Amino acid sequence: MTDRTQLLLLRQQLEAALALKERAEEAAREAMAALHQACRALIPAAYDEARARGTLPSTPTELAAFLVEKVSARLAYLELVARQAKADPAEIERLREAAQEAQRLKEKAETLEGEKALLEARLRAKEEEIQRLREELEALRRLLSEARRIEPASSSAGSGDLSPEALAALRILGETGWPLRKPVMERLLAEGALERESVRPFQELEAAGLLEQLKPRVESLGNTPYLLRLTERGREEFRRRFGREPAEPLLDRLLARHKSEEHVWLNLKAAEVLERFGFSVDLLPPVLRVEGREIAPDLAAAKDGRTIYVECERTAKGEEIFRKWENMLLLNGDAIYVFVPDTRIQSAVVSSVGMWTYRSRRKARLYVCNLAKLSEEAAEPWTLVRSF
Repeated sequence: MTDRTQLLLLRQQLEAALALKERAEEAAREAMAALHQACRALIPAAYDEARARGTLPSTPTELAAFLVEKVSARLAYLELVARQAKADPAEIERLREAAQEAQRLKEKAETLEGEKALLEARLRAKEEEIQRLREELEALRRLLSEARRIEPASSSAGSGDLSPEALAALRILGETGWPLRKPVMERLLAEGALERESVRPFQELEAAGLLEQLKPRVESLGNTPYLLRLTERGREEFRRRFGREPAEPLLDRLLARHKSEEHVWLNLKAAEVLERFGFSVDLLPPVLRVEGREIAPDLAAAKDGRTIYVECERTAKGEEIFRKWENMLLLNGDAIYVFVPDTRIQSAVVSSVGMWTYRSRRKARLYVCNLAKLSEEAAEPWTLVRSF
């Protein structure tokens, strides 16, 4: 099995583990909602007092334990009063059943949190393995590039037969470092190097070993664009033919900043959408220091003299994402701007923001662009706007 095949298999396993983790987190959210409802019904005074003091537990296990404790205490009190013939037997029986249900919810919450911790440990192991393989692949690429540099000149003769279209594409890629076909093709058409849209120049460069085309595994939104970068041999060919240093591939800089090719693609797609609506987009905004913390937003988008900071989300990440929502409010005032690929991730984001605002007692206005729902006729990029 090659390193690249092993990397693909690990990525599939990681995505499967992420899906399991998302289901576990959704079950935990449902359990939390059921626990809040039970508290409001069975121990309203204790529940309201804990909320007012800011001591209400924030995890399913802790809230379940709180419910069991308060219901048990109330039941013990009523049984004591019953012995003095002052309590309603029906209420005592109702509380006995409630105590049993609260204990069941507590056990379920403990099981869910245990499963979630196990899945998170597996995810960390997979992520570390994928990172190790990425580093090994990069080392192999460097060794291959060095080997090609010392090959006899005749070994690269195939690149001397480039068509005018492929040569023009090589020049544009070397000058700009662009990571997508679309802008390169648009410039080829504008310069008259192509009469109509065609992928042949890119295929020709790839066949000559001058261009690498990566196809990320992303949610279905039409044709998935390839991510492009000149190989080391392609960069050397650019130097030889045009006599200047090529631009650093933007793809390399984006991969260094983001978690995966899929996340890079989502950022590029979000930038394309924002530019369509008149924003000027910075794909690599600087790390910002606000109130003593360093914040690295995915995108910065400026329009009409105002800059907004945007996050691109492909998964629901659980507790750690709450700090991201807090960071977004620090940068945007009372707004959170998020791009998601589909409705499933949108639901996870809305649920996460709702839970965070409830727990933190913060107000926020959430702006979501669901790429699967965005229409060509839309007047703005945001397909969902909700206040919390």
